[in-house]
Amino acid sequence: MSRGPWSDPEYRIRIVRRPEGEAPEWVRDAWIGVEMPVLVPEPVATFGFGVLTGPKNIVLDWILGAIGRAKPVSGYVVAADTAVASLMERSPAAAEWWRTQVPYLVRTGARFVFDAPACERIP
Repeated sequence: MSRGPWSDPEYRIRIVRRPEGEAPEWVRDAWIGVEMPVLVPEPVATFGFGVLTGPKNIVLDWILGAIGRAKPVSGYVVAADTAVASLMERSPAAAEWWRTQVPYLVRTGARFVFDAPACERIP
């Protein structure tokens, strides 16, 4: 499945500090050192929800976004399933947290946005 023009492996990031977010600190710390492909080569400004307090399905996500309930976020966009698979190599326990606590986010087509200061572009 194509993920867009920027899914070429040459566009990658490495997480270099704890990302922002609602996941527990130990889970966010587990991302440090993980490398993964990005869907867009530069950080983007978009809107999103917290992983614990956000909507649990795509329809509610769309409705709440349409009425202005999403918050602004900025960073690198990655495929959620690919990100968690990359995390699995470094920390199976943290990957399992994503799969058990927020399984609706770890699906094909879902996206994570990692804040730019937590990331380093890999040349």
